[in-house]
Amino acid sequence: MAKKILFAEDKEETARMIKKGLELAGYEVIQAVDGLDALEKVKANMPDLIMLDVLMPKLDGFTVNLKLKEDILTKDIPVIISTSRVKMLQMFEKDGKSKIDAFLEKPYTIEELWMVIKKILKE
Repeated sequence: MAKKILFAEDKEETARMIKKGLELAGYEVIQAVDGLDALEKVKANMPDLIMLDVLMPKLDGFTVNLKLKEDILTKDIPVIISTSRVKMLQMFEKDGKSKIDAFLEKPYTIEELWMVIKKILKE
């Protein structure tokens, strides 16, 4: 059975690239368009891995991650955070309560994404 990956990305072109790349790798893909949509879809689908963009409408990736880590049902789902703003990643790494499994600096290649996912999912 294919692993389920939920990703939240508000930029349409980036979302298309991620979705296509994940499907090519054989994953079942669940797409969210903003942070609030991501939270709802995580609870409805219980994915094996979550990818969050930092800057999104409604709820940013930081807030979504904290809400996921506070919930007993979702706290153990691995999370990848991506952004083009390196300083945001550095702040996230230093806060100590984020419990992020991986950070991806945009732009990244689909191959880089696959490598990170395979490592996290131990494939």
